Amino acid sequence: MDTAVAAELLAGIAGRDFGRIEACFAPHAQLRALTPHQLRELTGPSAIAGQYRFWLQPLSAFSVVDSGLETIADRVRVRYRFVGVDLQRGPQENEHTAYAEVAGGLIVALNLSCAGFRPAGPGA
Repeated sequence: MDTAVAAELLAGIAGRDFGRIEACFAPHAQLRALTPHQLRELTGPSAIAGQYRFWLQPLSAFSVVDSGLETIADRVRVRYRFVGVDLQRGPQENEHTAYAEVAGGLIVALNLSCAGFRPAGPGA
């Protein structure tokens, strides 16, 4: 299983480079994201990158503090934990674990589970 596009997605997330994130997805890619508040289902690179913008752009002092990729059968598990400062809620921590289906060097489906924004502890 080629993990290059998943590594590129992680790099885009770490840099909050939404154009780079968008470029990882096939034209009709699907995102299914289960968050603590709802299930989000989006289609297309622009909509998916827009969801990442919604999650990540408002945070200051943003950084990815842990991440990893692993092939699981015909999928790539993409995991990343990040911290940042929300202007209203203060320091926050979150983690996403996703399973990517890759075809032709692009992500065609991403099923993501979100831990939710949680108050970050000391040193986060």
